[in-house]
This record gives sequence, C-alpha cells and structure tokens, in this order.
Amino acid sequence: MLKLILFFQVILLSLFLGAGYYLYSELQTLSSEVDNALAVISDIQSLLPKLELAVDSVISLETAFQSLAGLSDILNLLLDPLQGNS
Repeated sequence: MLKLILFFQVILLSLFLGAGYYLYSELQTLSSEVDNALAVISDIQSLLPKLELAVDSVISLETAFQSLAGLSDILNLLLDPLQGNS
C-alpha cells in the first residue's frame, strides 16, 4: 500500500514539475513577445514626428494648389477675355 501511495506521489510530483516547466516556457514566450511589441512601439514613436511633418507638407501643398487654381482662372480671363463673356 505504501508503494502505491509513493507511486502516486511521484506521478503527482512529475505532473506539477511538467506544469511548472510549461508555465515557465509560456511566460518566457510572452515576455519576448512583449519586448518585441515595445520595440515596435518605440519605432513608431520615433517615426511620428516625421509623419506629422509629412502631413503638414501635404496640407501646405493643398493650399498652394488651391491658390494655383485661382491664378489659373485669372490667367484664363486675361489671356482670353472673350471666353468670360460668352
């Protein structure tokens, strides 16, 4: 009877060790994934000022193109004054 109890204790101890090792390996994997995510976040944070500058440049180009459209209308009127009357 004692041998049976010892056998079950060894089996239970090996199950606990296996579960502990599995939990440890999963936590290591999770830790490396979190480190990778933090690296990506820091890369994005370093790129955000450049992206904001690009957006500002596009907005300023949009206003420049709107003023060019007005200049184009004025030039069309000056070069072909009869077109505006018809």
